[in-house]
Amino acid sequence: MNVFVDSSFLIALFHGKDNFHLKAKNIAKELDAKQAYSLTSNIALAEAVNFIYRLRGPKTAKKFLNLIKKTCIKEVFVTEEVSDKAFQLLFTQKSKKGLNLFDCLHLATMKSFSIDTILTFDKEFNKWVKVIGG
Repeated sequence: MNVFVDSSFLIALFHGKDNFHLKAKNIAKELDAKQAYSLTSNIALAEAVNFIYRLRGPKTAKKFLNLIKKTCIKEVFVTEEVSDKAFQLLFTQKSKKGLNLFDCLHLATMKSFSIDTILTFDKEFNKWVKVIGG
C-alpha cells in the first residue's frame, strides 16, 4: 500500500497534545505492520513545520523536522509540472470553499506518484481520494 502523508497527520503524529494524536499513532502502527510506503512532499512538510513553529517556536519546530526526517516517510519535492497541475485543479473549482492551493498540490503530487490514499484529518479530501484518518 502506498500513502501520501498530509501535514495534519504529521502534526497529529508528533504533537502529543493534538486531538488526533492517539488516532494517528494507531494508524501509523497499523501501516507500519503492513509495510506501507509513505510519501510526503516538501510542501506538506513545510506546512507542518510552520504550524509547529507558530505554536511552539523555532527550537521545537527544528526538533519536529528532525524527527520526521528520521522516519521512513519519503520526502519528494514538488516539480513545475505538479505545480502547474495543482493550479489547474485550483482554478477549475466552482467555489472558493473547495480545496485550497496546498490541498491541490498534495493531490497533484499523489497523482504523479500514482497514489490514491492519503493520511489526513482534513475532510475535504474525502471527495477526491481514499482517506485514512478523517
